[in-house]
Amino acid sequence: MDSTKHTRIRLGGRSLDIVAATAPGPVSGGTSGGPLSDIRVVLAPLCGITDAVFRKICLDRGADMAVTEMISSEGLVRNSPHVRSIRGLDMAEGPLSLQIFGADPEIMGEAAAILSGLRPRFIDLNFGCPVRKIVNKNGGSAVLKNLELLGRICRRVVKESGVPVSAKIRSGWDKPTAVGVKDIARTIEDAGVSMITVHARAKSQAFSAMADWMLIKAVKDAVSIPVVGNGDVTGPNSYFEMKAMTGCDAVMIGRAAIGNPWIFEEIAAAVDGRDYTPPSFRERVEGLLCHVRSSVRDCGEPLGIVSARRIMSAYLKRLPNAREIRSKIMTCTRLGDLTTTMDGYLRQIEQESASNTHAVAGDTGMSLC
Repeated sequence: MDSTKHTRIRLGGRSLDIVAATAPGPVSGGTSGGPLSDIRVVLAPLCGITDAVFRKICLDRGADMAVTEMISSEGLVRNSPHVRSIRGLDMAEGPLSLQIFGADPEIMGEAAAILSGLRPRFIDLNFGCPVRKIVNKNGGSAVLKNLELLGRICRRVVKESGVPVSAKIRSGWDKPTAVGVKDIARTIEDAGVSMITVHARAKSQAFSAMADWMLIKAVKDAVSIPVVGNGDVTGPNSYFEMKAMTGCDAVMIGRAAIGNPWIFEEIAAAVDGRDYTPPSFRERVEGLLCHVRSSVRDCGEPLGIVSARRIMSAYLKRLPNAREIRSKIMTCTRLGDLTTTMDGYLRQIEQESASNTHAVAGDTGMSLC
């Protein structure tokens, strides 16, 4: 039986036809049968990164849920044609949480009502973005400075949303403390929100310094709803360390997945006790090209390639001679040129790898047969 339906959203006089899921996730409860019953690792929302292409890749690679780039509540409600964040939105791509931001409870509620019609797993409230243009409008992490406003936004969205509501927070605005982050978390829980994600850095820290996982533990100890930990998880070891230290119900990964969507497969294998083989150079190159092809399919040429340059650079960080090949592909504006360049690069590194292997075998008397 088909489990999806089409829903139309009008923006700026245009009608967007979006595939919507027929049912959201569970509304309440703990991790057993609750909103996180089947979720262990989540792809974080990253502006300019977690578009439809990247979300689908990560979901296919083992992410249990993906959170969209933040969507402007005002832009959505005012039918702005510039709400780029929902371009290519397809709820059939996998379990999705739709993240909205803003500082007006009424408008946030309206936006939640519109998007909950798509039946996402969650409507997620962004109380963590540290970017100046967002906080200057009192959105994102700026809301954390006003607990009364925080509570009003949460209550309104919970009232208007037809699906569970979650909230993503920073651990504070400046110089976070366990007491402060507990007050924030309790305000959110008391307003009826079903889940909290804690990025264990203050707004003032942006992405610098180490995440303080003990602040995630403070939230977990303070509330009864599920808590997702976020910050500095880069593989299975740090995944298990965060879980053990904080008791969090799931883990969110952002920057560590950029150019390395295989991280979700690696963690899933470790959790399940399965062997894991890291991707070869060829698989990484093919992953890069697959990403760009999907971007071109959605946006055409040259926009699809230009918009993917940031992510291409991240894929290359894990490949040999990255600086040399980066300078070549960053000037490509056609998919054919990019493919030819990467094919030549792949042949080169595989030949060098084979030569090095033969040289070692010759030195040690090993047989390669």
